[in-house]
This record gives sequence, C-alpha cells and structure tokens, in this order.
Amino acid sequence: MVKITAAVAVKPKAPLEFRELELADPEGNEILVRTVATGICHTDLLLRDGIFGPPAPVIPGHEGVGIVEAIGADVQGLRVGDHVALSQSSCGFCGDCRRSHPMNCQNYTQYNLTGLRPNGKKALLCDEVGIGSNFVGQSSFATHILATENNAAQLPKDFDLTNAAPLGCGMATGAGTVINAMKPEIGQTIAVFGAGAVGMAAVMAAKVRRCSKIIIIDLNEQRLAMAKTLGATHAINGRDPDVVEQIHALTGGGADFGIDAVGIIPVILNTIKCTRAGGHVVLLGLDALGKDIPIPLDLMVFNRKIQGAILGDQIPQLFIPQLVELNQAGLFPFQKLITKYPFEKINEAIADAEAGRVIKPVIVFN
Repeated sequence: MVKITAAVAVKPKAPLEFRELELADPEGNEILVRTVATGICHTDLLLRDGIFGPPAPVIPGHEGVGIVEAIGADVQGLRVGDHVALSQSSCGFCGDCRRSHPMNCQNYTQYNLTGLRPNGKKALLCDEVGIGSNFVGQSSFATHILATENNAAQLPKDFDLTNAAPLGCGMATGAGTVINAMKPEIGQTIAVFGAGAVGMAAVMAAKVRRCSKIIIIDLNEQRLAMAKTLGATHAINGRDPDVVEQIHALTGGGADFGIDAVGIIPVILNTIKCTRAGGHVVLLGLDALGKDIPIPLDLMVFNRKIQGAILGDQIPQLFIPQLVELNQAGLFPFQKLITKYPFEKINEAIADAEAGRVIKPVIVFN
C-alpha cells in the first residue's frame, strides 16, 4: 500500500478535487508506477463530464509516464527502476490480442472502463465513497499509478519523461493511424481535419511516410502555422466555404487519405467528401459519440474505406519506442506541442486546453 494524492472528477464540468488516498500493492502482472508526468487528453474531459467511462467520482488520466517502483509476482519484462509510458490496457490472451491487435482487445471494458482493477478488486483502499480508478488501465492524474505490464512500454532512461507523456495516447493515435492503419505510399496525399495534438501527430507521421501533399484544416490560424512547421504542405481555414473544393484542386481530384480528428458531423462528412474514389478515411474525433452520421451511399460505392483506429491500432511495447526513435532522430518533434504545468495547477491546465490556449498540456509531478 502507498499513500497517493489524486485529482478526482466529482461532477460534470466541475474542477477536479485533490484527495489523499491509499493505493493497493501490485498483484499478478500489475506494476506500481511513480508518476513523473501525464498528458491531459480530450477523453479525460469526456470522463469528467460523464459521457464516457466509469461514473464519478473517478480519477481521470491515461497518458501517464513514470518509474516502476514495485511489480507483481507474474511480471516478466519489467523491473523496479524501469522508465515506462502507459497506454490502453489489454488482456493479452483474446483472439485480437493474439492477432497483434491489442487495441481491439475483446476484454477492453474489463481492463479499461470498470473503475476497478482487471482482477475486479478495488485499487483504492479505505475508500468509503467508491472512487473509480484504472481508467484506460491507469488513472494517471495521481502521484502513483497501478497499471499492468500489458499497457506499459519501456522507455530509454535518457529520454525526458516530462516530454514522453503524450506518447501513450495522443501521439500514438495520430501517428499510428497514419503509419499502422493507413500506410500511405511515397507521394500519396492526405488531408487532416483538426490541428490538435492528434492531428499534429498525424501531420508529422505523414511527413515521415513522405506524403507529397499534407493538408491541415483548422479554425485556428496559429495552429495552422505551427502545422506547416511540422510538415504540412498546405493549410486551409475550416471557415472557408469551399474546403472540400480546395482539397480536390490541390490533390487533382481528391486526397488519397483523410483523417477526422475533430468529431463534429459536418467535419466528418467533409473528411469523406475530400477524398478521391478509392480513398481511405479514418475517424478519430469523439465529439459525435452516440450520434448517427448521415453518409450518402454514393460516397461509398466507389471503393472508399471508412474506419476507426483506436490509439492508432498500435502495440504499445513496439510502437511507442519507435516514436521515441523518430523523435531522437528529429523526425517527430512532438515536444513542440507541449505546455507543462505543475500537478497543483491541473485545473488551470484543463481550462487552458478547453479554451484552445494550448495544444498539449502536460502535468509534471514533483
């Protein structure tokens, strides 16, 4: 058992509340991680607002990085002192996990969304209120995290952990969508709607894949300008009435690939419409959760492909180290997106993110 301080979501839209709690010791393949940093992701705010995940009170956070302090008896690949980045958890034994698609884990809910540990036990001891934990396999808005070996990727000890936090979700989602799900060939074209952390990661990955035209679409001119420094070849303001027509003109009839990193239905439809016949669209934005998308059949019959790609269809233990290597080679400079805040200012960081003042807030622990 270890005493922790956690930022707890108690009701929709309300500031997180700091609580002193006790975290259980790791069992089985669990690991205890001392949190060094965590990113703040839009999904954490969906949890806070009761739209996704276990009910309040609950500890958000799913982009944790830190140092392993204790391990369960069944842990095989990690040791005390290892530096790790945490991502979505998975069982490791279902059909999808064994087919090397752990992000599709058939036991996803059990390992990520119950508010309990995968073994069904409470992570938080002496908690009469019943605060939920283990959100996306971690609940990283706390000074310590109880995760599993399955959702931990080992990092080089010389890599700055305060920069590494976004790798577990935002960077993996955007970059993994391009590299793992789309797999563009050299010279193909891509349009990315949304210049947040996920969209920016997709832009950088498209440059790595040597796409000839990388078109970013957003409402924020400063973000559009930053995207061009990261690899976008063209930038379009989403307020323009002819966004789709501009993309068709730039690409000679439609982009080969389109990514929606916003989740608003009109933007989703524009993402589909901007692609050519035979184009490939991936929907990543979550703001349309629970809503129906009216897709005309004539957009589909000519071999277009539309899919989701949760967390970039990655294997964390393989893909996160690949992103680190790309970063160290200067090819994936995601640290340019980060604004850092101390843990005690987590509510300020959330407010800045919701107001669009920062792209990727990262909370740093003492």
